[in-house]
Amino acid sequence: MKSKFILAGIAYLSFVASVKSQDLIKQIPGDAEMVAAFNMKDIVQKANANKLNELLQKTGFFEKSGISANNNIKNLGVDLSQTAYFYTRKTDSVSFTEFIFSLNNKGQFEKLLHEAGEPKSFSNGYTSIGLKAGSMLVYNDQIARFISATTNTTFLDNDSIASRYGIKKVDYVARPADDVDAWADTTVAAMDSADVVWDEDERLAVPEYPPVAIAVEPDTIELGATEALPPVVDIAEAAADAVADAAEMHDPSYYDSLYTAYEDQNRKNDSIRNGLRDKWLLSEATRLLSGSYKSLSNADQQKVVKNLGLIRLYIPHVEDLYRGLTPYTSLPYYYMGIKLDKFKTGYQDGILDLLQEGNVLKLKGSVGLDKELAEMSKRMYARKPNSKFSKYLTDKTLGFFNVNINSEAYLREMPAYMAKYYSGLLGPQQDVVEWGLMALEIALDEKAIAQVMPGDNLVVVNGLRKFKKDYIDYTYDDDYNATEVKKTKEETLPVFIWMFTSKDQRLIKKGLEMAVSKHVGQIHDGIYTFSTKKAMDFPMYVLMKEDLVMVSNDSLSLNDIRQNKMVASVNKDFVKLMKQNKMSAAIDLQKLPGMLKEMGVAPGKQWEATVAQLNQYGSTAITSKGVVGNRAEVEMSTRLPQTSDGALSYLLDQIITELNKK
Repeated sequence: MKSKFILAGIAYLSFVASVKSQDLIKQIPGDAEMVAAFNMKDIVQKANANKLNELLQKTGFFEKSGISANNNIKNLGVDLSQTAYFYTRKTDSVSFTEFIFSLNNKGQFEKLLHEAGEPKSFSNGYTSIGLKAGSMLVYNDQIARFISATTNTTFLDNDSIASRYGIKKVDYVARPADDVDAWADTTVAAMDSADVVWDEDERLAVPEYPPVAIAVEPDTIELGATEALPPVVDIAEAAADAVADAAEMHDPSYYDSLYTAYEDQNRKNDSIRNGLRDKWLLSEATRLLSGSYKSLSNADQQKVVKNLGLIRLYIPHVEDLYRGLTPYTSLPYYYMGIKLDKFKTGYQDGILDLLQEGNVLKLKGSVGLDKELAEMSKRMYARKPNSKFSKYLTDKTLGFFNVNINSEAYLREMPAYMAKYYSGLLGPQQDVVEWGLMALEIALDEKAIAQVMPGDNLVVVNGLRKFKKDYIDYTYDDDYNATEVKKTKEETLPVFIWMFTSKDQRLIKKGLEMAVSKHVGQIHDGIYTFSTKKAMDFPMYVLMKEDLVMVSNDSLSLNDIRQNKMVASVNKDFVKLMKQNKMSAAIDLQKLPGMLKEMGVAPGKQWEATVAQLNQYGSTAITSKGVVGNRAEVEMSTRLPQTSDGALSYLLDQIITELNKK
C-alpha cells in the first residue's frame, strides 16, 4: 500500500514539474524571432553544483549580491530544476528581449535585488523593479521575467514618423578651423528645425559626423539696360549690414550659440526616443503579463523542449530572421532594382544544441528545408566517400577534410536552384537571369564533367617535414646598387595531400604534359613538379595513381604512395568519421603541442599551460550527414580530457584555475 502512495506522490510531483515547465514556454509570444532554452537541472548537475558555487564565490557574486559567501546557488530563490527561456521579438519600431525563469522562494530572490531599488506593485499580481534604462524585472511567487527594449533607429529615421513623435532634425554648420580667409566669402545658412515645419522635399538629415563648412558661390546679378541701379544710400546700408553680419559670424559666441542649439535639439530628440522606448517597454510588459497575445505554437514548443540537452537555440523562421537582419534599404544595389525582400532561401526553422556526452561536448545544428530544396539537396549530396581514401588516414595524420558531392547532380540542379530562390532578387531583370541560367544548364555537359571530377575530395595533413626553400636576397655595393642573390634555408612545415577521384584523367593529364612542354613543370618517375616564380614558395607535386589524382607539397610522400610503401597504421576513428558522413573534418589535438614545438612556434606565456594540456585531449571534429528527412544537419564535437564529472565540469575547473592565478 505504501508503495502505491509513493508512486502516486512521485507521479504527482512529476506532473506538477511538467506543468510548471510547460507554463513557462507558453509565456513566449508566437512571433518570437529567436528562442533559447536552458536546461537548468542538467547544467547544474553536469557542471557540479559545488564547482558552480566556488566559481560564483571567486567572481564575487555572493558578496556583490549581499549574500553570505557560505551561501550557495540553491539558496538564491531560483528553481534550478526548471527550464529557463530567453527570446527576442521585433516590431518595426522596437526590439524586445525577455529572460524567463522559475522561482521557488520569492523572499530569497528579493534579497538579490536590494540594491536595484524598491519593489513596486505592477499588474496581474506581479511586482516590478526598474533596472538600467530600457529594462525592467517583474516577478511573482513562481516566475521572474527580465524584459528589455531597444528602439530601431531606422524606424525613427523616417521623417514623417519622426515628426509624428515630435523629433525634429537639425543641421549645424561650423566654421573650418584651417580656412579663415575663405570663410569671409562664405554664406552660411543655419536653421533651427524646432521653429520650422518642413515639407517632404525640404527634409534635413541629422549629421553622423562633426559638422563641416559649406562654401556657396555668390550669385551673379546681371542688370538690363533699362534697369536702374539702387540708390547709393541703399548700397552703403547693405554694405554696412554685410560687415556687421561678417563680424557677428567671426564672433566665437556665434558658433557657440549654433552648437548649443544643435546639442539642445539632439538632447530633446534623445529624450523623446528614450520616452518612446520606455513607453513601449511598459506596454509590452503589461501585454505579456495579461496574456493577451498568441503563444508559441504547440509544434514550435515541441521543437524547443523535445530531447533538450544543455542549451537549445531555436529560430522558427530562418528566412524571416535573415531578411530582418539585412538593411537592404540602405544597400547600393537596392537602387539598381535588386530587392532583398524577394529573397528566398528555401530554409524553414533552425535548431542549435549544446550537448554533453561524457567528456565530449557537442554543438549540433540543423535547418529545415522546404520539400523541393530537400529533394534537390539529397540528389546533390548523393555520393559516398571513396573507400580508397581510408588507407591515407593513418596514425601520423594530424587532421583531414573530406567532402562528397554528386558533381553531375550539382551541375544539373544548381541552375534550377538559382532561378527558383535568387532570380526574384532582380525584379525587372528576373527573365534575363532565368534565361542565362537555362543557357548555362544547356552548355554544361554535367556527365562529362562528373567523369573528370565526380565530387569526392580528401585533404590530409600528415605530420611535419623539413623542407629546403630557395629564396631571393639582395646584396648592396658601395653605391647602394642591389644585386639579387639566390639563397637556401630550411623550414619545418606540415605535409599535406589533396586527392580526388577522376575516372577520366585525359584532360588533367593533357594539361600537365602541356605545362612540361612549355617548361613550366617537370616530370620524374610519374610525379609532376611545378616550381613557383623566383622560388618564393615551395614547389607543388602531382601524381595520378589508378583513378585518384593527388596534389601535395611533399614529393617523398607521393613517391611512397607511388611505390606502395605506406606502412603506417590506419586511424580507425578518422576512417569512421569519414565513412559515416557526407562531410567531415577533424584535427587530433594531442599531436598539436609536439607539432608546434617541432616547428619552433612558441605560444605566449598566457597560452603555455593550455597548449601543454592539449596532449590530454582527443579530436575536434565537424561532420555532416547531409540531409536527413527534410533537415540539413551538421555537428561539431570536442573530446576533452577524461574526468569523473564530465566535460562541463572540466571546463569549470579550467576557469577556476585561471581565476586563482589572478
